Amino acid sequence: MRRSRRSLWIAGAAALIGAVGGVSHAASRMTARRRPDPPDHPRHYGVACEDVAFPARDGTLLRGWWMPVSPSRPTIVVAPGQAGSADSDVPAAVRLAEHNFNVLLFDFRGHGRSAGEMVTFGYGEVLDLRGVLDWLEQRGIRRPGVLGFSMGGAVAITTAALDPRVGAVVADCPFARLHTVITMGLSQAGFPRPIASRVARLLILWVDATRDIALEVAEPVRWAHAVKAPLLIIQAGRDRFVPASETRWLCELVPTPCEVWRVPEADHREAERLRPDEYWARLTSWFEQSL
Repeated sequence: MRRSRRSLWIAGAAALIGAVGGVSHAASRMTARRRPDPPDHPRHYGVACEDVAFPARDGTLLRGWWMPVSPSRPTIVVAPGQAGSADSDVPAAVRLAEHNFNVLLFDFRGHGRSAGEMVTFGYGEVLDLRGVLDWLEQRGIRRPGVLGFSMGGAVAITTAALDPRVGAVVADCPFARLHTVITMGLSQAGFPRPIASRVARLLILWVDATRDIALEVAEPVRWAHAVKAPLLIIQAGRDRFVPASETRWLCELVPTPCEVWRVPEADHREAERLRPDEYWARLTSWFEQSL
């Protein structure tokens, strides 16, 4: 009997150690610096630009590309998603420049050419976007628009609540709640939904405790009520990570003009590929009318 109890204790301890190790590994992968996308540059498309560097609000060094068109034209900041680097969004930035907008495309911390070793899904990235606004304001640009993709869209929405200098936002597939995004990602990996939800909660708690941050503090649903800029949300009807119900909920919370353009056949960030003409017509019209 004693041997049996001892075996159970050993098995239980081994399972606990394995679980802790698994959560720790998953948390490290979730927050680790991202592998950059294949290199690209606006000059490859014939667009004149300047390589720029500036600090985030906490001093993290950020890098990007400034594509000026005319001082009399609106300026758009392009805020990338959490995977890869800004290189994959160069074509979108070039398209905006071709529509006669001044454009600043940059890498968030932990991505591409910018400094930083940790991705925080908004907690630190809001400081990055506010650093972009500081840089632009030093050049006399006080109310730029922001085009944000996925995480970049979520960061743009939260920043529009915290900083009145954001003039308008287009958010392509932003999340409302980080827990939902992680849960749906784990479900895609094969976890049953109830287990995925619990693991997502554990991952968030683990990252907060071991890295001295608070991942959910900057999620858009907590700040939507204070957004000060017109908001257009592009919602993919077949999005594997962001449910339509949360997108609608998020828009309902925003006090400023908010519109959801739903593309039923699109998965996450596929709207531009599937409906390019309508995508750019809606996006540029939103910025022209709002800025």
